[in-house]
Amino acid sequence: MLNRMIVSCTLLAMSAVASAADVDAGKAKVQAICGKCHETGDWKGQSAAQIQGKIQNVVSGKTKHKQKLTLTDADIENIAAYWASAGN
Repeated sequence: MLNRMIVSCTLLAMSAVASAADVDAGKAKVQAICGKCHETGDWKGQSAAQIQGKIQNVVSGKTKHKQKLTLTDADIENIAAYWASAGN
């Protein structure tokens, strides 16, 4: 039982590191694309997961936006991480 728990915790930690967002890359994208209309305060109090969901809805067309956005999943994760860390 203890071995299973250790393995589970190790795998969980490894997956968190593998999918860690790059805040600096998110900041660069925000400055290049999003910062034309949005400010960090627009996302105040929202988690990275909430912000990420909103951006995904814009990119997929579920939510209307002033311009069409073409972002990778990594871009979305990085932008959300930047805004969540900068605005909260």
